[in-house]
Amino acid sequence: MNKFFQKDSIIFNNLSKKRFLITGGSGMLANSFLRQLKKYTKNTKIYCLSKNKLDVSKKNSFNKFKFVKPDYIIHCAALVNADLCEKKIKLAKKNIYDGTKNIIEFAKKNKSKIFYPQSFLIYKNSNKKVSENTSPKPLSVYGKYKLKSEQLILKSYKNSLIVRMGGFFGGEKIDNNFVGKITRHLSSLIKSGTTELKIGDRVWQPTYTEDLAYNSLVLLAHKKFGVYNMASQGYCSFFQLTKKIVEFLNLSKKIKIKKISAKILNQKELAKRPSRLIMNNKRLIREGLNRQRNWKLSLKEYLSNKYFRNLYK
Repeated sequence: MNKFFQKDSIIFNNLSKKRFLITGGSGMLANSFLRQLKKYTKNTKIYCLSKNKLDVSKKNSFNKFKFVKPDYIIHCAALVNADLCEKKIKLAKKNIYDGTKNIIEFAKKNKSKIFYPQSFLIYKNSNKKVSENTSPKPLSVYGKYKLKSEQLILKSYKNSLIVRMGGFFGGEKIDNNFVGKITRHLSSLIKSGTTELKIGDRVWQPTYTEDLAYNSLVLLAHKKFGVYNMASQGYCSFFQLTKKIVEFLNLSKKIKIKKISAKILNQKELAKRPSRLIMNNKRLIREGLNRQRNWKLSLKEYLSNKYFRNLYK
């Protein structure tokens, strides 16, 4: 991103003196948006609200935030546990779809722009790269309601921006996705004396939440609308990613990573996920707005944080 910094820093002036409301404020992505806004914008009012402050599934929860009158709503709130969504379908609909309906209503009253971070889990398996024109076909309840929410926004509220994102990593101790879980699991295994770990070969694009938030703010600053794909450069399997984590954390002499078929691990998951999904940032590239780094560079930066060094003491 460094080579774009000077150009981006100028365009970020378009976001200064604006009011932002971020839902799902205790989550990984919301916190990255908060940090990036504080870093690159000036004189902004930012309301980053966790569920105990703003439950988007309840209309009356919005009443105490009428005063905010946001220019932008960054709608990160959702029931993000895909396996739980399979067990509690009504709860998934309430939190994801009904919550988005309430956000649209609130946005209309305030003439706010909606930013909706979309999940790559709206897609099915694909041997080819998927672009913004690829028809989504979700395999899970979570993916189904995320897609329905996207479609509702696009149909009923033109003042919106949808970004379909690669699989997250970020947030350190609040990271409950693969990188967060596997780093903590590796720490536990090493401390117990285990010297081998088997990991599946599902293929994806691990994408740093800080990169996603930064690039998304670039789009907002450029006053973009519609749908974009956004994922890290390159791709890897969970197995390859875990080996790289072990390498970056200097754990190679302590534990070995063995590859197994993703089908073995898929049997333990309630929600179906694509075994291979690689997104093409086609529109970002065409418009000269792709700020995504190679996943290895972002991962190395992320793992250099003190939190990870402390995990292995």
